[in-house]
Amino acid sequence: MRQSFIAIFIFALVLIHPAFAQDNAVQELKNQIESLKQDYEKRILELEQKVQQLETQMLQVPEAEVAPQVVETPQQTAPGILNPAISVIGNFVGRADDQEVFNEEGDRIDDKLNVRETEIDFRVPVDPYADGVLIVAFESEFPGEFEAGVEEGFVNIKKLPFWDQNPLGLKLKVGRFRPAFGKTNILHTHDLPTTFRPMPVEEFLGEEGFVQNGLSGTFFIPTPWDSAASLDATVEIMDGGNIAVSPQTESRLSYLGHLRYFRTFEGGHDMEVGWSSYFHPSGNGVGAATAHGADFLYRWKPFRQGQWRSYLLGAELIFAPNLTADEEEEIVVDDTPLGFTAFTQWQFDRRTYAGIRYDQTDVLLSPDLQRRSITPYLSYYFSEFLRFRVNFEHRWSDLEEEDGRNSLVLELNWVFGSHPPEPYWVNK
Repeated sequence: MRQSFIAIFIFALVLIHPAFAQDNAVQELKNQIESLKQDYEKRILELEQKVQQLETQMLQVPEAEVAPQVVETPQQTAPGILNPAISVIGNFVGRADDQEVFNEEGDRIDDKLNVRETEIDFRVPVDPYADGVLIVAFESEFPGEFEAGVEEGFVNIKKLPFWDQNPLGLKLKVGRFRPAFGKTNILHTHDLPTTFRPMPVEEFLGEEGFVQNGLSGTFFIPTPWDSAASLDATVEIMDGGNIAVSPQTESRLSYLGHLRYFRTFEGGHDMEVGWSSYFHPSGNGVGAATAHGADFLYRWKPFRQGQWRSYLLGAELIFAPNLTADEEEEIVVDDTPLGFTAFTQWQFDRRTYAGIRYDQTDVLLSPDLQRRSITPYLSYYFSEFLRFRVNFEHRWSDLEEEDGRNSLVLELNWVFGSHPPEPYWVNK
């Protein structure tokens, strides 16, 4: 019996020992994990304390930086901020003619070298609502003889103080300016694509174009039917006269309207069409005068290489169904004089433009007489401040003194100071 009990005890001990050993191993593993856990928690706590210390140090700005010593000094205005941007433009013309040429004063001007025009251009923001422009011109039709005058002097009111935004983008211009009759008249002489103004513009508006005192308003007309188009209108009230179709300064107030439609097409193609009407009623011993004009401009500027490539095709038509073109007495003209000009221009590269212009016009007081001319030209920019141009003009005319005339004209234009806005035919 005793031997059996010992055998059973030994057998149980053999069975129990592996399970007992396994429990010890598990417990040892748990202890190790707990130890690692406590170690990592300690390290994490230390890291968190260090991060907190660093954040505290970063937020602690040195006292000198927190409260810098403030030295009160008088507020200074940027020197010259109210001074205008000034440009000086010089224009030199030399010509060679195979016939005698006379100006309106009867001076012979063929085969002459002349500083034709010098302009001093002032532009400045008057205040947040308006910009001011003053352009003084010294013009010469005969070498060495200059006449000074105000080419333009106006204030351009961009915004009115009692509106957040002007209705329809209204802009007002008050002073002396070039009225918005056609496309060419608004350009100054040195900004023309050719050396001289087109013959119809000289015949109907005047040799130097049309300049008058008055006020002008330009606003947009919504075009919800076409998002790629814009339509704007200009309405102007001016002194009467001082225009070739009605030069009498005693004329009553005159009125001018210009409507312009502009649309952009795909591929860098733009088109612009305009209509102009000028009118002043009879009064003060001067008869009524009316003139109308239509202008067209197509422009191509490719998106690729468009910086140095462009093409223009333009035309302008003028007619005067009612005019008072004599300074002494009103002249009754039965027929309606009409004139038109067309030109095309190609830009070869950054500096070079070439084109050709054709003019045809009736003589204003004798519409049965016609004048025509063709003018190829080449313009070369040394830089945006210096431009050279060569023109050749041939005329056909019912006026014997200019019929068959050939003229070679060289022009040099330069700018000092700030650069004024470029005209529409320039692609910079």
